[in-house]
Amino acid sequence: MPYAVKQIIIGIFFGGIAVLGTEYGVDVGGAAANARDSAPLCAGLIFGGPAGIIAGIIGGVERWFAVLWGVGAYSRVACSVSTALAGIYAALLHKHMFDNKKPSWIIGLAIGVVMEVIHLTILFLTHLSDSETAFTIVKIVTEPMIIVNSVAVALSLI
Repeated sequence: MPYAVKQIIIGIFFGGIAVLGTEYGVDVGGAAANARDSAPLCAGLIFGGPAGIIAGIIGGVERWFAVLWGVGAYSRVACSVSTALAGIYAALLHKHMFDNKKPSWIIGLAIGVVMEVIHLTILFLTHLSDSETAFTIVKIVTEPMIIVNSVAVALSLI
């Protein structure tokens, strides 16, 4: 099977996993605590940049529209951007840091932690006019999202 076709199939598959991460997330004051970012991270780190970017775009676009059926409107922008960014981040790491090789599980754990810190920082920054609510949400979801997403990436790399 050609490389491009493989990347598209894997990207779509992991994009579907990102969608499931959104849909099975937990509402926290208008934001969705979830495991969505781990899918594009895994796709990009394990299978290659294009797969990660495709998965990130699918997950991010679906997250944007998920408010139409009741998923956290408060975090719409931050979550959509962060999911797409997770795919790009994994793609860049896979190519430039790991020379197209799969990283170790411990590095994957650290990558998951860094991505979630970026994600939650974006959530806070997109709500500076309402920083008290943003801080409260970030404070509530930080620990579970970092644990779930980073452990998911680490386990996938094992």
